[in-house]
Amino acid sequence: MSGAPPPGMLAHWDVKTSNPLGGRLNQHWAVRVQGERAALRRWHGDEAQVRYEAALVQQVSGLGWAVPTLLAEPLLAQGAWWSLHAWVPGTAPAREAARQRGRWLAEVHAAFKALPPLPPRPGWRPAHAVLLDPETETLLDRCEAARPAEVRLYRWHLHRARAALLALPLQDRPSHLLHGDFTAWNLRAQGGRLTGLLDFELARPDDPVAEFALAWRGVHDEVVAGYDDLRPLGDEARALLTPLWWAHLLEGATLHLRAGTQDDGWTARKLQVRSPLMGPLAAPYPG
Repeated sequence: MSGAPPPGMLAHWDVKTSNPLGGRLNQHWAVRVQGERAALRRWHGDEAQVRYEAALVQQVSGLGWAVPTLLAEPLLAQGAWWSLHAWVPGTAPAREAARQRGRWLAEVHAAFKALPPLPPRPGWRPAHAVLLDPETETLLDRCEAARPAEVRLYRWHLHRARAALLALPLQDRPSHLLHGDFTAWNLRAQGGRLTGLLDFELARPDDPVAEFALAWRGVHDEVVAGYDDLRPLGDEARALLTPLWWAHLLEGATLHLRAGTQDDGWTARKLQVRSPLMGPLAAPYPG
């Protein structure tokens, strides 16, 4: 595959086998080092991302779950950073077990809340920022002639999310570490217990409701119900669910608009997903 591990680096770490595991941005391989299983990563980001995430994962490692801590100092090779990580054992829970996943998320948040504060992740901003940034509207204006249907969809959801957000006291909202992508394939479980966490590439401090962007996705209502079982969500947090989910989608959409690229329609499809948890924001897009 493209970007395969350099032989010299494999020899440096005494890696004997290398089987690709894939990945969205970062690429991963299952490897053996001195007879033990490990994971090799090719980073999409720069050194600042490598150092930030490594420190974050090391902090989480003391909380009782297996996490992919560094086994060696990262290396720069073939124009990318590479790192060797501890293997996280266990199996991914069933995707259908959404309520249990919500309970696990509540447990994880309770533990993360007790960690020392972290600085912002390099290159990231608060989840709600895209909704309040005047540049978002300017960008939509600039791109509307070339991509009218797409931009109209984005603008309609932007305005509704912004109006909902402005009715809430954001200055008083809590902030602590989020995993960022608390989906079934990023979890490991054994005997009905959460035993491991994978993929911290979206982890950062933010409003805890922003965690539901990818855990809920406007579809998995049982995730929210399970979380609420252990850490009840008040009216304010529930009112933030949809604006911050749409903010996640619009942040990605604006990145594509600036770059002049398009996704496969995923953003447009997800923006039009509706759930009873959305309340007044569940009205269908009229376009």
